[in-house]
Amino acid sequence: MDKIAIISTRLGGIDGVSIEANKWADAFIKLGLEPVFIAGDFNKKNSAKYILIEHMDFNHPEIIEIKEQAFTRAAENNIKEINSKNFKLREFLEKTKDLIKTKINSEIKRLDVRYISIENALSLPLNIPLGIALAEIISENKIKAITRHHDFYWERKEFLKSCIEDILIKYFPPVLNNLNHVVINSIAQKSLFLRKKIQAVYIPNIFDFKLLNNPRYQSLKIKKDLRDFLDIKENDFLFLQPTRIIRRKNIERSIDFVNKLSLILEKIIYLLITGLTEKHEFKYFKEVIDHAKKTGVNLILCNDYKNINFKNSNIKIKKVFKLFNIYDVYNACDMVTFPSDLEGFGNPVLEASAFKKPLFVNNYTVLKDILDKGFDFILINKIVDEKCLKKAARVMLNSKYREKVTDKNFKIVKKYFSSDYLIMALEEILQKKR
Repeated sequence: MDKIAIISTRLGGIDGVSIEANKWADAFIKLGLEPVFIAGDFNKKNSAKYILIEHMDFNHPEIIEIKEQAFTRAAENNIKEINSKNFKLREFLEKTKDLIKTKINSEIKRLDVRYISIENALSLPLNIPLGIALAEIISENKIKAITRHHDFYWERKEFLKSCIEDILIKYFPPVLNNLNHVVINSIAQKSLFLRKKIQAVYIPNIFDFKLLNNPRYQSLKIKKDLRDFLDIKENDFLFLQPTRIIRRKNIERSIDFVNKLSLILEKIIYLLITGLTEKHEFKYFKEVIDHAKKTGVNLILCNDYKNINFKNSNIKIKKVFKLFNIYDVYNACDMVTFPSDLEGFGNPVLEASAFKKPLFVNNYTVLKDILDKGFDFILINKIVDEKCLKKAARVMLNSKYREKVTDKNFKIVKKYFSSDYLIMALEEILQKKR
């Protein structure tokens, strides 16, 4: 069985890139390939399938320093070349690139890898040496590769000013004959062509409906066990925010939504946030906590946070994922909240629809690709207004209306976003003669 290496800065987590990489891995298996994973950080370790190369992690201290030099300090100082404490950026970039390249090449040779599938590492310059290394590996080895772009550096404010513009233009992403580009929304497809004349294949994210055949997700007992674990009473509502705690997710909108809706319904609503914050987003994390305390919204976090005291407050820690998985939470919740401003795609939209849950969502740019299919969501344009609250109240109080809305969304997601389409699209790319 031929091997395909799935490569990214980090894999195996609950972020969108990791989740989608796993779906592609399943599709590759169905196409007769054996996936192996190469990354700088994993939730899953101690397996022959998971190869850890620490310098591939964008949170590695040396990679953070390179990124700081290239972007943050360049923006602050507005200079073309930066030396700080004898730190010569381009020399260090080259040295780190060579280290990463040698290690990846070694694993490719050892495992006899025939194909490479790259997740976002050639899209965002979170790990600049990794991007350069991958481009050189693909070019020099003449190995057939697919790179999936979840978003691009020119879409992010933090990457607009740099002292490595030539590197960004050449490598993020590179133009190579044996590299096939995939995007997850039509806006990215147009943007990539306008910028680099690259004809990318549009493959939206998908939901594997075979998952729903698992008796676990039909079990009323597991649903009850989870709600009991969270101390949620039968008449209370559980809303799910299935994201990390980072600024672009706009969790304060979910808090405002829950606060206002609970007053209208005269019900207790708990907002469960599944993801962690990031080191550089800790200020925002504190803002979310303060906002929840100020509004009195019942917030449930799934992870411990040291040096923060949540005692005697409306915020509690419940380590849900020691006993349950994310799909258990989807199954047990009453509504999904996703008021993000910026997404490459937005997996919670599909997941909420597949589990027949109402969705409160902000009208972020690429949501148009999904909305055009005919979905019916509780939609806002950045503001939690009376219209969305009225619709949400109707959804929660009128079971027939809720069933009508969620059944409609389920049928649409099954028709347009299933794994069958993904398998067909990937097979076509792999069979290309180039």
